Amino acid sequence: MPFLDDLWSNVLKNLRATYAEAFIELWFNDMKLVLLNNSYAVLVNTSDLKARILTEKHLPAVKESLEELIGYSVKLVVLSSQNGDPDLTPYQEGGLSPSSPAAEETDVTEKEEEDNEAEDDPFEQASAIFPADHTKYTFDNFIVGTSNKFAYEACIAVCNEPATQFNPLFIYGESGLGKTHLLYAINNQILSKNPNANIIYVRGEDFANQLIKNITSKSPVSFREKFRNKFRKTDILLIDDIHFIAGKESTQEEVFHTFNALYEAGKQIILTSDRPPKEIKTLEERLRTRFEGGLIVDIVPPDYELRIAIIKHKAKKLGITLEPEVMDYIADNMKNNIRQLEGAVKTLAARSFLNGSVVSLEMAKECLANMITNFEPVNVTLDRIFDKVTKRYPVSEADLKGTKRNQEVAEARHICIYIIKNMTDLSLKKIGVLFSRDHTTVMSSLKKTEKSIKEDSLLEIEIKNLMEDIAKGKN
Repeated sequence: MPFLDDLWSNVLKNLRATYAEAFIELWFNDMKLVLLNNSYAVLVNTSDLKARILTEKHLPAVKESLEELIGYSVKLVVLSSQNGDPDLTPYQEGGLSPSSPAAEETDVTEKEEEDNEAEDDPFEQASAIFPADHTKYTFDNFIVGTSNKFAYEACIAVCNEPATQFNPLFIYGESGLGKTHLLYAINNQILSKNPNANIIYVRGEDFANQLIKNITSKSPVSFREKFRNKFRKTDILLIDDIHFIAGKESTQEEVFHTFNALYEAGKQIILTSDRPPKEIKTLEERLRTRFEGGLIVDIVPPDYELRIAIIKHKAKKLGITLEPEVMDYIADNMKNNIRQLEGAVKTLAARSFLNGSVVSLEMAKECLANMITNFEPVNVTLDRIFDKVTKRYPVSEADLKGTKRNQEVAEARHICIYIIKNMTDLSLKKIGVLFSRDHTTVMSSLKKTEKSIKEDSLLEIEIKNLMEDIAKGKN
């Protein structure tokens, strides 16, 4: 059934936030969701061993992800087709199942209706509906330290008394430090108190792109009316990465008027950016002054104590034990990015599970070699990165740093930027200087590469191998 296939694909997408891609490919890619009704969800794979191990060790994570998507609780069962198709009769209690063609037809019809509605209101796609797993981001699981305490407390205050003390609330800091987590937590906290609250979350990039696309359409006036009706009736407006609207005149115009309308109506506005308003180039002065009219808080890279706390929290969540020397090793060598810390723990958890062994310091050094390069000066690492990338791809260092935009050069440049970000402690701004590009261009390049990696496992392996060679100093 297409519905079940699509649903399982979304479950896998959520699981990638917990498990390494190699783990997903090994344990989940040959599995199918074959039945779903009001009581049961049945998964089938090709191995008795896999079915047993997944049932014993990883059923809770799969169940949680599935239930987040379908919105109700089910009994999750994992069966094997190793000795032939399993008997599904005990679980067929009505609802969606392989023997319910009528249910499939209904699903297709409903999807067509949804698509038509989206076409009627093109901004539905730009309002950036929260991802399916957003409810797992709460204030309770946001690890607080000196580097983010002020931002955390400001967000709590906004939830308790929206649009009173801190309006707008402007949070800034580099990627991977928890800004989006706080936005999701605000949404979830407010809705827990008031389920009828009208909250809109949108990414600045989506906001700008969709607005520009539709302003140039056949009926821009009609579109603007729909946009304004939608946004200006909200109680809470959350805009992530607001810096993406800089330099876009039409977008800034709409943000300006929407901001004024919401502010004057006593509605709460929360914005995030990679830098404070005064450092956002080509941002209109009238917007800058409004962004600066409330509370501006920053989130800086975590200190040692917070890094250790994050590592412990992630390890507990993944069900692995890390010795103090292993946690010290990670915390001492990964200082700038929370996502990097969490990624390191995920990598060690996957290796431990696949090998059936405890995580030792030696294992940590081996597994994380491509993520840790603090043992040598950044310029040495950069030289090696440019050398390896230009040897792997038919481009020169001058091409990478230059203005050529053909596909071959652009792809190599994106990969080079991605590797530099993940193997050095250079800020996005400094990486931009290396390539004679704006900070936002670097961020856009990183997002393109991250998306390509998710969609292409071979590219992921290729980049990983490149980074390992760079980390080990191979020629």
